[in-house]
Amino acid sequence: MESSTNKGMRIAAVLYPGCVSLDLIGPLEAFNYVTMIASEESGRTDCGYRIELLAERAGPVESMSGVRLHADRSYVGFDDQVDILLVPGMKAGDTRYQDGGLTDWIAAQAGRSQRVASICSGAFVLAHAGILTGHKVTTHWNHGQKLRESFPDVQVDDSRIFCRSGNIYSSAGVTAGIDLALSIIEEDFDRALALKVAKRMVVFLKRPGDQSQFSDLLSAQTTARRFTDLLDWIEGNLASDLTVDELADHCAMSPRNFSRSFRSDVGFAPMHYVRRRRLDCARLLLEETDQPLASIARVTGFVTADRFARAFSDACHTSPGQYRKRFQ
Repeated sequence: MESSTNKGMRIAAVLYPGCVSLDLIGPLEAFNYVTMIASEESGRTDCGYRIELLAERAGPVESMSGVRLHADRSYVGFDDQVDILLVPGMKAGDTRYQDGGLTDWIAAQAGRSQRVASICSGAFVLAHAGILTGHKVTTHWNHGQKLRESFPDVQVDDSRIFCRSGNIYSSAGVTAGIDLALSIIEEDFDRALALKVAKRMVVFLKRPGDQSQFSDLLSAQTTARRFTDLLDWIEGNLASDLTVDELADHCAMSPRNFSRSFRSDVGFAPMHYVRRRRLDCARLLLEETDQPLASIARVTGFVTADRFARAFSDACHTSPGQYRKRFQ
């Protein structure tokens, strides 16, 4: 993927057997659009990003899906300075990235890289390389607990879409890598160019890094077997004035025992869960319908448009109106 004419910022993207191809392809396409847009608008071919794919050996590398990606060169002996070192994730439990001296090379290369970025479970690769100690990182919600347990000296916030800690950048799963790339493009150039790239890719610009992945609620629904019926009931009654006492009564439990058990199984306090489900429902209505904010507030249990707007802005760091405009 390297261009002989592009003298822009240099990206070294790592390949290894079992890596997730979309973790690399999504962000790299975003970076490549910067170069394309510069060429189209000004005829310049000496700006943007210059991409190199590195693996233990040059040649094809089979990804998790079976798609083969082609490494331009070997990382063995590679000691060049780069602007971004990009590391994809892998399937849970796949440890092949620990073969071939990759983590040792990343530990050394990190010192020669202006920025080091992981996508999804690529955070495990950086952690095994020993460069995440004391840093705050994010990863796919399904990998967060394992990362905490395996590397207690790493600050894991798996609620975020992407995160920056010093020169360490990390993102949640798969498509969140595009959000991270857009953020870096805005950092390197400006928001206007990041917007142009997002429009070319037909993606939502620009989810803030601290916006919730939302998927942690889906995780809760799959693990809270004792409360499956209650969770289904909540889905059908979000517009109601729900209380802890009412939820506990629905489960024939005392409020105190219910709250303790619910938090243990679901991972949230009962009313925190209800609030998150209301916000998630409201988010989908903003994306997919033209319903007025007052109507969305009523059907999701926030009652008034003002209360809904405050809750949504606190959680998503953007107003409901601004959120909706990004999908129009």
